[in-house]
Amino acid sequence: MALNFDLVDPAELTGFVRTLPGPATYTLNQFLNDDNIGDIDAEFDTLIETNRAARFRAWDSETDVGKRNRLERKRVSLPPLGQKLVVGEEARLRLEMARAGGDNSNGMIRAIYNDAVTNTNAVLARMELARGQVLTTGKMDLTQDGLAGIQADYGVDPSHFPVATTVWTDYVDSDPLEDMRTWADLYTLDSGEPPAYALTSRTAVGHMLRNNKVRGLAAANGVTPSMISRQQLNQLLESFDLPMLVEYNTLIDVDGTSTRPIPNDKMVFLPANPRSLGRTMWGITAEALELVGLDNPAITFEEAPGLVGVVTREGDPVRTWTKVTGVGMPVIEDPRKLLTAELF
Repeated sequence: MALNFDLVDPAELTGFVRTLPGPATYTLNQFLNDDNIGDIDAEFDTLIETNRAARFRAWDSETDVGKRNRLERKRVSLPPLGQKLVVGEEARLRLEMARAGGDNSNGMIRAIYNDAVTNTNAVLARMELARGQVLTTGKMDLTQDGLAGIQADYGVDPSHFPVATTVWTDYVDSDPLEDMRTWADLYTLDSGEPPAYALTSRTAVGHMLRNNKVRGLAAANGVTPSMISRQQLNQLLESFDLPMLVEYNTLIDVDGTSTRPIPNDKMVFLPANPRSLGRTMWGITAEALELVGLDNPAITFEEAPGLVGVVTREGDPVRTWTKVTGVGMPVIEDPRKLLTAELF
């Protein structure tokens, strides 16, 4: 199938798909920001800093030799992803006949842009799922896409996947704030800074609001409320120097099943500066290079990284495809700044 330029300028379609905001519930790029790179491999450095102490020495003796901070260089290949939709010959004829019957708008062009929106949202949904998987497991695994054996392990220490001392559904014996204190201390010890955010579900927050020990901390004049407010919970977290709760309840359809990128029984501790944790890297697609390599280039090489929208056409039968494609995945650059706990 060859690129088609008759209906829609690919540069305009690419600009269109790149500026689509996507569903408002896809918010994990706040913590793994989008970053375009001019490659299909992601290379990044992690600086392992250690606060080592110097040594006292005797007079007229040699000064001790120190050790430098360790720099770890990692490289991962970015996989391609995308989706396409087709307008067949009958649908094409119906669209054109509607236009001939007095519709001043071009039905085929409108159909292409509508399909571009659908395809773009599908790509963004898959990347949101990928971010959720990386934040909850420390790995990127493409098994669900039929690509068994393709995995990127970012080396998050097993201790950064703790389990609640007592499940939080047990309102009597569990102690959510004590659990969070333990996890925050571990995070701070390993990363050198306290966690700023705790990403979790509305369900998990609800368990905290009803917990006996948490409610006891909000008692006033000898009266313990049956359930505390979210504002009271936030005040308790602040008073105990614990990270701010961020609710995340997104659902994405995967083959007819509603799937949570972040399961509702997880709590993800994250740094104040998301760039210090990692990125969602977007590379260059083959379609982008096709557009760059034209006699009259549709886009420059500097504009090549990121999503690309193109139209292709087949001749027998006549079919027109609208495709949105990309190359990329989320990457954890400092695994010490991610901790994901299981709550119940």
